[in-house]
Amino acid sequence: MRNPAYLQYQGKNKRYFEGWYFKCISQDRQHAIALIPGMAVDPDGQHHAFIQVINAESGQTWYFEYPFESFFAAKDQLDIQVDKNYFNRGGLTLDIHHPKGTVSGQLVFSQIREFPVSWHTPSIMGPFQFVPGMECYHAVIHLAHRIDGQIVINGQVFDFDGGAGYLEKDYGRSFPQTYVWLQASHFDNREASFVFSRARIPWLGREFPGFFAYFTDFQGITTRFATYNRSKLSDWQVDATNGTFSGILKGPAGQLKFSAQMVGGGTLRAPVDGSMHREIIESIRATVQVELTDRAGKLIYEGSSTEAGMEISL
Repeated sequence: MRNPAYLQYQGKNKRYFEGWYFKCISQDRQHAIALIPGMAVDPDGQHHAFIQVINAESGQTWYFEYPFESFFAAKDQLDIQVDKNYFNRGGLTLDIHHPKGTVSGQLVFSQIREFPVSWHTPSIMGPFQFVPGMECYHAVIHLAHRIDGQIVINGQVFDFDGGAGYLEKDYGRSFPQTYVWLQASHFDNREASFVFSRARIPWLGREFPGFFAYFTDFQGITTRFATYNRSKLSDWQVDATNGTFSGILKGPAGQLKFSAQMVGGGTLRAPVDGSMHREIIESIRATVQVELTDRAGKLIYEGSSTEAGMEISL
């Protein structure tokens, strides 16, 4: 099976999308930007490439559309090009000059902490990665990496020297109709990463609720909770109006309590049958609290994070 971080597109003529998500936080946490290069094919077979940009500081977002011919992505490595813009595991180069705005600059990634994969667990979706016909496939690529460099958006300079980043991707037909998503890596007491998502998953004419979660402090504490390893999600509460959700995850390794609060947000486009007209709100300044205990109930980690990525779509 091809690494899900690489291009999965195989010439589908309609109802398909693929996008990579690069989250960038400055060292002083004053700047938070997300960049999303990708491609889409709508139900009528119309192809195009795009780069989405969100500036958390202002809440502004941009959707830069390009001819499909300007898009390239490799099938044997993470290497993406949209017009004169380049993205890979080692960094990115931006050269956007568009009627909607200008974005330029270069970021270099180092000290990369990749999401662990194996032949039987090729992504955070576990065995569901092998199931054909899923509406959406998700892959975490970098749990964390250091960033150095600058980005200039419409003349405003964003300094990311010593900053921190995260990298993931989605591909398939559509985003789930209802879902929540959370990604946090700026914890107050030590380096750590927490990823969580819950969605209603349509498959073969039916729907089922599914979730996955992954936490690591990169120092020996690593735990995974997911539908596929018989974990349970209890005390689940979500409030789209106030931008909050919380729950308790119970699995083979113990229990993780978490809560999250959106702070600000910007409007991004999301796919529905490959058409990029659905609007979702994403915050990359959300706050998160986690409390992890082992199977005996002993507290092994407690912390809070800011500058978290968060979406609620119900």
